[in-house]
Parts: sequence; C-alpha cells; structure tokens
Amino acid sequence: MMYISPKASRIRQREAQKARDNRAEIVQALSAGQITRRDLYKWGIFTGIGALALKNGLSPFAPSAFAAVPTGTPRSPLFGAQKFTARLPRLALQTPTPMTRDPATGNAEFPAALGERPAKRLSYHTDFTAAGGNANPNNPFTNPVSGRGPIEGRPPGEVFAHQRWDEFFPKVGYIMSIAQVAAGNAFHPNFPAANPNAIWTYGTGRFVNGTLPPFLIKGRYGEPILTRIYQNLPLVRGDNGGFGVNETQLHFHNAHNGAESDGAANVHHFPGTFYDYRWSTTLARRDKINTAATDPRASGPDGNGGLVNVAGDFRELQGTMWAHDHRFFFTAEDVYKGNLGMVNYYSGRDRGNESLNDGINLRLPSGSLLDFGNVDFDVNLIVSDAALDPAGQLFFDIFTTDGFLGDLPLVNFAYAPTMNVLPRKYRFRILNACMSRFWKLALAGPNGAAVPFQFIANDGNLVVNPILLTTLDHQGSAERYDIVVDFSRFRIGDTVRLVNQLQMRDDGRGPKNDLTLAQALAGDPNDPCIGAIAQFRVAASVPSVDVPGVTLFATSPDPSVVPNVLTEQIPVVTPVRTRLVEWGRAGNGDSRNPVTGQCTPDCPETATFPWTVRINGQAAHSMNANRISLLVPKAGEIEHWTYVNGGGGWDHPIHLHFEEGVTINRGTDPIPATERLVRKDVWRLRSTGQRTVTFQIQFGEYGGSYVNHCHNTVHEDFALLMRIQLLTGVAGSPQAAVTPTPNPTPDGVVFTTPEILPEGDPRTTT
Repeated sequence: MMYISPKASRIRQREAQKARDNRAEIVQALSAGQITRRDLYKWGIFTGIGALALKNGLSPFAPSAFAAVPTGTPRSPLFGAQKFTARLPRLALQTPTPMTRDPATGNAEFPAALGERPAKRLSYHTDFTAAGGNANPNNPFTNPVSGRGPIEGRPPGEVFAHQRWDEFFPKVGYIMSIAQVAAGNAFHPNFPAANPNAIWTYGTGRFVNGTLPPFLIKGRYGEPILTRIYQNLPLVRGDNGGFGVNETQLHFHNAHNGAESDGAANVHHFPGTFYDYRWSTTLARRDKINTAATDPRASGPDGNGGLVNVAGDFRELQGTMWAHDHRFFFTAEDVYKGNLGMVNYYSGRDRGNESLNDGINLRLPSGSLLDFGNVDFDVNLIVSDAALDPAGQLFFDIFTTDGFLGDLPLVNFAYAPTMNVLPRKYRFRILNACMSRFWKLALAGPNGAAVPFQFIANDGNLVVNPILLTTLDHQGSAERYDIVVDFSRFRIGDTVRLVNQLQMRDDGRGPKNDLTLAQALAGDPNDPCIGAIAQFRVAASVPSVDVPGVTLFATSPDPSVVPNVLTEQIPVVTPVRTRLVEWGRAGNGDSRNPVTGQCTPDCPETATFPWTVRINGQAAHSMNANRISLLVPKAGEIEHWTYVNGGGGWDHPIHLHFEEGVTINRGTDPIPATERLVRKDVWRLRSTGQRTVTFQIQFGEYGGSYVNHCHNTVHEDFALLMRIQLLTGVAGSPQAAVTPTPNPTPDGVVFTTPEILPEGDPRTTT
C-alpha cells in the first residue's frame, strides 16, 4: 500500500470536504429554485451524459479531490466511540389495536378513545371530491396541515378501493407517523444527537416524531391489518437536511397485498395526509389450492394456543419481511434516512412459540412466554452502512449513480453494537438494508474460528431442509437470510462476533473480493465495514423482551428444535409463457419528456437516467410510471422469467413485487444451496460469469399496478425499474382491465392513460 504522509492526508481530507460542501451548495440552490438543471449543463457542472463533471473542488472522482469512501467524503468521525460499547437495540415493537365492523357502513372502526376516522373501502379522496374539493372552504376532508387537497393520500374511486375488502376485513390496526426524528436519537451514545431533518423515521401515533430503532410489527395469517400512516414531514420540500423528499409511499416488501396497498403504484402522499394500507395477510394460491381451508399447515395462531385455518398453499407461507419508502426517484434517499421497519409474519408452521408441540408448529428458537410471536430468542437484525459529515450528521451524495457505500457499520441503526445472549439456540432474521453494499456474513468465536450455523430461510421463505454453513452467500440489498446459531457450545463470558468478509469495489458497483475470516477480522483501513460489525456476549441471564420484568437464565432448558424438514418443495412445471428481461445500460434513459424535461412522477433536478430495462430483446427504456413494460393477462398462469445482467461491471439485486419465484437455474453457474429451488423475491445478477437467473413465477389473487426493479436503490432512483400490470380476470373488477396511472399532487390525484409496450403484452400478436 502506498504511504501517505499525515500532512498529505490532511490536505486530501480538506479537498474532499470542500468538494462535499460545494456539491451541497448546488443541492440547496436547486431545492430553493435559484438555479435549474439546465444551468448546470450550461456551466459545465454536468457532462453531456448527465454525470457530475470531473472538476477539482466538486467531483469526488476528480484527480485532486481525494476521499475515503466512494461518495467523495472524508472518513466519518467516531467522536471517541469504540465498537461493541453500545447495546444492540431491539426493534420498536408496535402494539395492535382491535378494529370492529360498522354494520351500517361496512367501515372498519378504531376504538373510539383514539379519535380516529374509520377506515373505508374507498379513499377519503372520493369524499373530498364529492364535497367540492378545494373550491369548498369548509370541506371536512381537506388536508388539515396544508389547507389544500384531500385528507387521505390514497387515490379516489374503485380502482384504488381496497380489493376483497369484506373477505379480508381488517381485524387489527396500527397508527404511525413518518416524521422528523425526535430529539436525542443517535447511532451511538458518543455521537451527537441527530438533527430533526437528518433522519426521518416512524413514531407511534398521529402526527408524532419518529424514533430509533425502526419499528417491528408482528402479523399473523388470518388476521388482516389496517396500517394508517400519517405524513408528518416538513411542508417545504427543501427542509430535508440536504437529501430526501417529503413525499412518501410505504411498500410492504414482499407481502401478498392489493396494488392499492403495495405502496409502489405511484401513490406517494404529502405532509398532513394519511394513507390507509390494508395488509391482508393473504396466503398465495388461496384461489387455487386448499380453497376450503382444510389443511392445518396453512394457518395462523389464534392467540390462545390454537390455529385459524386459511385458504392457500402452506408452502408459500412467509416469515421475515420489511417495509420501506418507495417514492419513485427518491427511494434511496428516503430509506437511507430511516424510512423503514420490519414485519414478521407468524403461521401455524412458524408460530414463534418454541414450546408448543402440536404436530404443526416447527418449534424454531423464539421463546414461550407469549402464545405466538416470541422474540426473546428470535432477533431481527437490520444491517446497513452510513456516512457522517464532520458534525456527525447523516450524509448522502445525490450525484452518485453507481452505488453509495458508507463507512459506518450499523445494526438496528446502532454503531457496531453488542448483545447479551444465553448459551442456547437463537434465530437471527438478517436484513440487508443498505443502498448499495453487499454483505458476506460469518460468525467468529472467541479464538477467531468460524462458528457453524443453520440456514433456514431466504427472503422470508423457509428452505426445505436446514443447511449447515460457516459463512453466508453474498447478501444483496433487501435480501433476508434467517439463521439459527447455537451458543451452548460457549462458556459464560465468551464473545462471538458477526463478521463481514466482503470487500466492495471502490466505486460501489458491487463485490470485489471474498476475504477469509482471518483477513476480515484483521480489518481493512480502506473500509471500516469489513471485519466485526456486531458482538454477542454469552451471559448467565438476560432480561425478557417479551415480558418486561422477567429474567431468563442460562440454566433453563432449551426446548427449541430445528427439524430436518421445514417445508415442501414447489414443483417446477412447463410454463404458459417465458419472458426475458435485461437490466443494464442499453440505449438511452427516457424517463424525462424530451420537450418539457419532466418525469412521471417528477424527479429531482439533478437526476439523469443511465439505467434501462429491455423486454424480450426489444427497445430499452428507463422507468416511467405511465409506461407498462410487462402485462400479466390472467391470474394463476405459470411463467418462467429469465433476468440478464446487461454488463458493464455492475451487480444488480433485482426485486419483484407481490410474488415470489422459485429459482430454477443460473445458466452454467452453480446455484448456491441456499437458493437452489428456493422461493425468493430478490435475485442477485452478478457482474461476472453467466450473469443470468431463471425462475418460475405465478401471480394471483390481486390485480393492479406493481413494479420490478434493482434494489441497489441508487440504481432504482436513476430509473432501473419497470411497471408491471396484473389483470385479475374477475368480471366487473376494475383490475380486470389496465388501471390508469395516478399522478399525485398536493391538490389531489389526476389520472392518465398508460402506454403499454407491445413486447410486454402477451395479448398482442406481435
């Protein structure tokens, strides 16, 4: 490694900071409307292809502007914080409230003491329009904060009414706000408290501030959920701390919900409004398999030791999921700011009660103080990276299009935390919530040796048989890996470290090198996210999370098991049709109107669109919410899709909304055991080797507009995504036809008729 003197290092740090400050000034001027994107081209700040020009004092990649991370920023300050000195925070568990049906209106009523309007099948936007809209100064359905537009962000009319409302009537509800972070929150006790606009996250209640760590919701099959999200972000778009947009739509990744509640159908909403998401807990294939709900394996816990059977295929039960912002063109910025949380689904098979032995429950590590959903020994881990400015505030560079890598490893939004564990089995639900970083995680024991563990689920889907491993495969953004670790092999006082073994490319394009465990533990001066990122300390006792005030002891027996068979294989069959989707940089991005320069929806002034998607070898297009790239004409048909990486050296974790697919092959490359014939919703497209993946997919139950995209959210925000249209085939349903595109504004929603690419529409003869 080349030696750099302390003086030269300080000079480079100052240059990198100057470049960051100059870019921040550009962002502020654009936000305030003082300059336009065309001005940046005219002044030579943007190149002809829309990239930031290699100018000294501006570009992080200019020859004389040096940086420690790909964003062109100096190393994040630690303020004296040491690894493993902060406690691992458990996610903020939300408490459901019961909902009842009003027999006269069919509405879902919250308890009267909460003072909430009832939830309805139709949006309150419909009532706002019927009451005269903005023309009526006394309209009771007007946004109370802005004084204009409807009170609810969900679009009006039957197209965005909750599908199958009576069938999946909400039984419980949650009320949360997306808002500026509350005072006193930080990633470590040594760090300065976050400024309100540095972090936007969720709080419990109506128009409240957000808190860290992110939220956790426990759902169960057979108990549909109504989640009301109040938008409590600043009214002024530029009040964002330098990045992020005050318009949100919450995507419940990858739950089986109607498009109106998927959170990615171009349905962002504005400060002062709320959005009612009905999360139906629908089990896939309920219209095809086990329609009479007679199979007890397809079920959810009833809260009293029993089960509630549901229709559908038990092989498609889901477990570990999450929710995050999906505002088109701003997803990376908003999720990075904290707009995310996790959702665990519980079922008859995966009860979250390790002591209940009824022949259905798998008894995976969890705990037993509650009837279901115990988390004493079932731990959600949100693994991410961040970068801080000199003041210790979250920093993001909106100009990067390849990838954003932070230098601060976070677990549950805490810097390199530690957790006490008992000498017994634990389940860890690991989510990669980074924008661009891939992880390769392993466990190192007290002497640095690898600790074996069992892999039990991929993207929230149980594998058929547990897989014994000593290191995980590369984990791309949005992928979830569930593992079981047995700490009984260690003594009280021993420590086990969670270690990242993956070296990323400096430009953020994807993985560079796999390191040995010893190499990773030695660390990398160029990337502090390599090495140990969290620690588990074996203890004689721990306080219960499920029942505060109860202490759990090492001497207690461990009744949990990891059965040799967790589920059954879904067969691969001959498809009705096949499709080919290429992700990359073929052609020119065409999200913007060539005359007006506007996007659908509107995008940041700084945005250019290098990324495109090509269907079945035809013309390449970048994302436009009013363009349908793939149309699925009939629910229940089985298709085989092949994803192809278009090349250029980028790795792409591609996410399909609403349904999971069964991985069939990766061309001539071997399929990892953790993915072979496994149900997934995110597939990594590698930059080397075969660069393809083929999977089997079957859509059903709901219709409407969904999306498919790269979950490197930097790529996503620069238009590497496409719209998918699902037709239900149910006569009279609005989703039996192509649904119009909503265009949200502060004054209400305007609909437009979408374009359909002929190569994506099997109904055409082309």
